[in-house]
Amino acid sequence: MKHHLTLLFGILVLAVGTFAEPLPPLRIASNQRFFVDGQERPIFILGDTAWALVMRLKREEITAYLEHRRSQGFNAIAVVIYAPANTEIVHSSLNAYGHAPFATVDGHLDPLQPLVTPGADPASRSEYDYWDHVDFAVAETKRLGFYLFLLPCWGNEVVRVINPTSPNARDVGLRPLSNPDNARAYGRWLGKRYAHARHVAWMMGGDRSAVDAKTGTDFRPAFRAMAAGLMQEAPEALLSYHPQKSGLQSGDWFHNDDWLAFNSIQLWPDAQVGKITRDWNAKPTKPTWLFEGRYEGYWKGGYKPEQWGEWQIRQQAWQTVLAGAFGHVYGHERIFAFGATGSNWRSFLDTPGASSMTHLAAFMRKLDSRVALSRVPAPELIVGPAGHAERLKSDLLVASRTPDGRFAMVYSANGRTISLKLSLLAGTLSAAWFNPRNGLWHANVAESTDQTFFAHGIVAGPGAPDHDFDPPGEAGDGNDWVLVLSAGN
Repeated sequence: MKHHLTLLFGILVLAVGTFAEPLPPLRIASNQRFFVDGQERPIFILGDTAWALVMRLKREEITAYLEHRRSQGFNAIAVVIYAPANTEIVHSSLNAYGHAPFATVDGHLDPLQPLVTPGADPASRSEYDYWDHVDFAVAETKRLGFYLFLLPCWGNEVVRVINPTSPNARDVGLRPLSNPDNARAYGRWLGKRYAHARHVAWMMGGDRSAVDAKTGTDFRPAFRAMAAGLMQEAPEALLSYHPQKSGLQSGDWFHNDDWLAFNSIQLWPDAQVGKITRDWNAKPTKPTWLFEGRYEGYWKGGYKPEQWGEWQIRQQAWQTVLAGAFGHVYGHERIFAFGATGSNWRSFLDTPGASSMTHLAAFMRKLDSRVALSRVPAPELIVGPAGHAERLKSDLLVASRTPDGRFAMVYSANGRTISLKLSLLAGTLSAAWFNPRNGLWHANVAESTDQTFFAHGIVAGPGAPDHDFDPPGEAGDGNDWVLVLSAGN
């Protein structure tokens, strides 16, 4: 028979076993902009949205998925520990082995009574419980080289209004996490259980606004309490907040909270760069990124899956990264629920959009450490209108540079001419084109896996004239390019 631990009385955790040798724990760089390891070496995060992984997949499927993504250059995944039945993620709160995360009281799961059993033998149904399976996913991500951005629950477990006098109060649970005391207790339980999993970063929120836009109900006390509970048991953990795709974002709700280590946004492409810029300029300085954009194959709201293809995916990634994001999380509409919508998720692992992300990660990870950690957004370099990012199209130019002006890179979403103020850069520059579609360098028709320059001797610095750089091919949808300028080559 299952046994449960009642958090209300402070009984916090059973031992979870020994984890594999850890990845370098994620740290915030000294300039508070990027992620680094213990030697201040940059870590570029390329994540995949895998919300339902611990709920929908069995052990061997988790391993197969992670191995495939690792071969593509991904080094992080985003996962939710549990979501209520009939959400956008899952249809059932039971995992792939038929186990529930919590005790059921009067027909409803009680989030303050996690179901745990003695032992953890996966061959024994009486031993291998829901939390043993979460433990396996935590350990397996570490073993295979992944950082895990973990949501304690989907946001609608917190963002809900309870009227205890209503005859239907039990329809929304017995001890709702909208109550700060309950949220803190659940956070403590998780923090204790996974305190030594230093490759885990925690995401509050769960695709919900912290203040209900319609009712004005403020759920920030509950999210703050859950974060406080986690950090009480895991004080070195990094935390952020996963907001909805419209309206206010993590920085709007919690930027000044000490527990918020980095900002996260979820917005449509037309608003992404603006919000990254807002986060970049906010004080105190904190890293930021696009934690959830529009998915490849997105089909909701009247859109067709083919409209959200590889070009739309690349735009979001390159534009936000060059605008100052420390990494990027990709997602595919047919993967994150792992078959809950009836699709074969395995058949969507090798899509063009995912391949595009491989090239982005490879490019960013090959940057010199000095460049990678000192790069700053540089919209001032662009002569004339920077263009616009739209939901399905873009002609936006986004520039980044080092403070000394000896390195710059500019993303042209549709291959239109890039006009730059070279007076704001420095040295004698060489220029190269990087093709984000195939990961190759382009110079004078030829393509190469090694960086190849198409021009040298470009004089920059005070008094230098503006300069036009015309990307290969005709400007148009899908013809995006990255211009790289560097001195001393």
